[in-house]
Amino acid sequence: MKKIIFIVPIIGLILFFACSKDSSKSYEYWNEQVNAKAQELNKLLESVPCTNIEEFEIVQRPYYTYYLVHSSLKTQFEKLNLELDHLQDELNKAAEREGKTYYDAQRLSMPAPNPPVGKVCYNGKAALRFAYDLSLEEINAELPKRLKELKEFYKDVTCSNPNDWTSHFLRTGCCMEGIAVHKTIRSNEMIEKIALYNRLMENKLRLEKTTCQGDCPNMARPVQCRDGKPFVEVYKS
Repeated sequence: MKKIIFIVPIIGLILFFACSKDSSKSYEYWNEQVNAKAQELNKLLESVPCTNIEEFEIVQRPYYTYYLVHSSLKTQFEKLNLELDHLQDELNKAAEREGKTYYDAQRLSMPAPNPPVGKVCYNGKAALRFAYDLSLEEINAELPKRLKELKEFYKDVTCSNPNDWTSHFLRTGCCMEGIAVHKTIRSNEMIEKIALYNRLMENKLRLEKTTCQGDCPNMARPVQCRDGKPFVEVYKS
């Protein structure tokens, strides 16, 4: 019992000094560590040549970051990703200590989600394809399928309490219409699908060189339940 009594305080002291040591390091130090770990992670992911794209899985991380991970690299990827998360946490703490509040502002003002449309082998490497990479013909083929997915996404979910839902915008061209997302049922998945559809429509407008006048609804009212279905009314402020 005496050995245990003495060992526990020693372990506590080791952890205390380790934490104290980390907290004394600068934002610049942790930023370098994050960049180095990110490069190590990317190098790992590119280490397997792409001959069959189905061997690669799209993995999503926080802040809508996407990776293509070969089946043989999953364990190593998870390990490096955990290490990267830890370093990022330390970077955040250092930023707070040094008053670098712009870091949080950057996170809060991040661009809209840009989910990948698919994945391909390109020059022997696995690559994600985004809406911006598609031709007009490809986009016109994708949009009806993606819209059908959105319209049917909550077909088995009854709207009985409008407070269970939130209002979002779906681009129909130059303007937006309202679309509802359930607060607890597959919310992130639905938001990602909406974002992808919006990116496809935006690129369609770009490729068609469409000039939008901007005289569109820009506000959404809270969700209403109509005949068991969620409904979002949009209006111009």
